[in-house]
Amino acid sequence: MVFQNSETAVSDKSHAPSPSRDWQTCPRSGHQVLGFLFTKALARKLSYRVRLLPDDAPPSLVQGHFMMMTNAIPWLLSEKFPVPDRRAALVYKDSARMHLAKVIVLADNRGAEDSPRRPPAPAVVDMIADELELEGADREPRWFKCVD
Repeated sequence: MVFQNSETAVSDKSHAPSPSRDWQTCPRSGHQVLGFLFTKALARKLSYRVRLLPDDAPPSLVQGHFMMMTNAIPWLLSEKFPVPDRRAALVYKDSARMHLAKVIVLADNRGAEDSPRRPPAPAVVDMIADELELEGADREPRWFKCVD
């Protein structure tokens, strides 16, 4: 608060705390990671950073490229940002645990140390989302149950 005089208080919005985002609360039950889904579309979009994939690539080459990018992108992010893992995690994509997916890990609620357990600051998450060229709702990470 900034006081203009002893009787009138004016709020200073530049120092107001930003609203909490859903992913900032770390789940306590089960092994979960906070992250962004790593999809084939994301791998194709980011391939110019590692190795280009031709538009007419056969399915076997697309699958191999996806596997290579699954390893490369988390490693590249870990060189630039404080993310806890240099590899993607295998998670359940849905609450029914019927579909599996790979996730770029931003936090791990069972990390060996405290820092990987805590989600990164919202500004860091926004920078990572920018780096991954994510748009809309995809810019917000989610907590996923790990396949242990």
